[in-house]
Amino acid sequence: MRKCIFKTICISLLALIANACVDTSKDTIKDSPKERTTIKGKICDANGNNLTNVTIISGNNQATTDSLGHFNIDVDTLIGNRHVLRIQKDGYFDRIYSKMVSDTMNYPIQLIKKEPSKFVTLKKFNANEGVIIEVNGATVTIPESSLAKNDGSDYNGTVDISVVYLSPTESPAMEPLMPGADLMALAANGDTTPLISYGMINVEMTDETGDMLQLKNGCEALLKYPAPEGFTVHDTIPLWYFNEENGLWVEDGYSVKHGDEYVGSVKHFTWWNCDIKIENGARLRCRLINYPYNSVCICSAPDTISTSVVNETCTSNIFPNRPFYIAGVKMRSLEPGEFLDTTICVNRFVFQDINGNTLKSVKFKINDVLYYSNGENPIIVPIDKNEETTIRFQKYETKTITKDDFNSENVCVIVCKPLEKKNTSPSLISNVATESNKGSAQNATTKVNNEIDEEWDNNDTTVYEGSRLEINPLSENQSYYTSFIRENIKYPITCMNDGIQGRVFVEFIIEKDGNVSNVRVVNSVQLKVGSNQKVDNKSKDFELLEQEAVRVVKLFKGLQPGIKNGNIVRTKQLIPVTFKLN
Repeated sequence: MRKCIFKTICISLLALIANACVDTSKDTIKDSPKERTTIKGKICDANGNNLTNVTIISGNNQATTDSLGHFNIDVDTLIGNRHVLRIQKDGYFDRIYSKMVSDTMNYPIQLIKKEPSKFVTLKKFNANEGVIIEVNGATVTIPESSLAKNDGSDYNGTVDISVVYLSPTESPAMEPLMPGADLMALAANGDTTPLISYGMINVEMTDETGDMLQLKNGCEALLKYPAPEGFTVHDTIPLWYFNEENGLWVEDGYSVKHGDEYVGSVKHFTWWNCDIKIENGARLRCRLINYPYNSVCICSAPDTISTSVVNETCTSNIFPNRPFYIAGVKMRSLEPGEFLDTTICVNRFVFQDINGNTLKSVKFKINDVLYYSNGENPIIVPIDKNEETTIRFQKYETKTITKDDFNSENVCVIVCKPLEKKNTSPSLISNVATESNKGSAQNATTKVNNEIDEEWDNNDTTVYEGSRLEINPLSENQSYYTSFIRENIKYPITCMNDGIQGRVFVEFIIEKDGNVSNVRVVNSVQLKVGSNQKVDNKSKDFELLEQEAVRVVKLFKGLQPGIKNGNIVRTKQLIPVTFKLN
């Protein structure tokens, strides 16, 4: 007999997951007076191309974008000065855009095209058979015979399903594409609260005539979110669905940490967000001038937040009453409910010797803040090139740089001249030798030199978790990990011929000099070819994939180590190495 429940193997897991029944009382904003205001904006696709003839709807008002993607519309605002727009264009997913009217749009609103991509999966399946769909590491499981039409009657025909997964750590940027725009949620008492997203999934299903389908009463679907790298690990994380009427997220159930995934069940489909709540949170908008990457980590120990950078600007909810670091700059604690709008100017440095060779493991200080360059890529330093900056090195002469030292790509190439070796003062050596009462001038010289180096080196041998540091090596080395593994991995021929694929989780320590140690496999999962379902009993030859993953990680060189209290420290890292066959 077919039943609208998951098979026995899932029951023990689902027993841990809260019921995802819909409580419509939580969807309503208390006493929601409406006001009229006018807003302007711009709409483009996920690649930044302007979209024309896009329809924008607010209540009874409607507008259309021009040839440059611009629009101008009168909107109704709810309590708290929030506006809600529905944005529609043929061939694209509908977008609900909601934000505080006072929070100026600092990037275009983007629409997701209905076509297969890294973060979109389209598929047909028979409603009587159910389906498991994977998109960019996330998984949606629809049980057999579990769907209903809008009138509540059973549906047993062909289903067109589209699944979107937005990751907080990968491209494309989450913020311009997600429903709403500021990750604000509605609490049970009617107050709003900010969230930090660990990933969000949207599922849309239609029948053969294009009418929308939903889960039948009493049926549940299973959602699996990959645990984002660099984020603080939680045993459980609440699930939130997006309410399209008020443009806020509503808490409904929770997910459970299971291996490298957060797993939860839902009883209806819309956008579902796996998020932690920030009590009395603050909000940050930061312009990062000259910042070259599309994401930035905000370190607010013990939590790390990764957020997108669009048009040199990032926005994020922030934990209150905690100092935090962004792009290597220490920021003050924010008060509950505070909004900080700030600017950080960064520039990139490359260090060379007098012969033009790139230097590695360069330690230097600017305004008594310690930095470390691994030599593989330009290091980002938060300075304004229009101001004169003095750089003090551990082993090289002090340099003062101005805007004339930067090239057209805002990179400053610094030629480092070694410090001249100086003889230690004989009187100082004598004093130290007498005090130590060990009689050796050589020993005394060593002691003096060690004292001089104390400001650069520390004896802390503790291994730290990256997410608890001012600078988390995971975010700094992410692109290196990806490109190095892609270029150096060698798929074992035996595994390739036998169709063996999967994911190997490798743990290692980044030493203070940027090299790695203690490389080991902590977990691994064999996956079926084509379906990405877990294989219960791994093949004997799967260990060849584990050995290859360890081999490649041991080759890592010149990594950015962690920084704690301005000092370089040993840091533990855990990364997945994926072996996948077409």
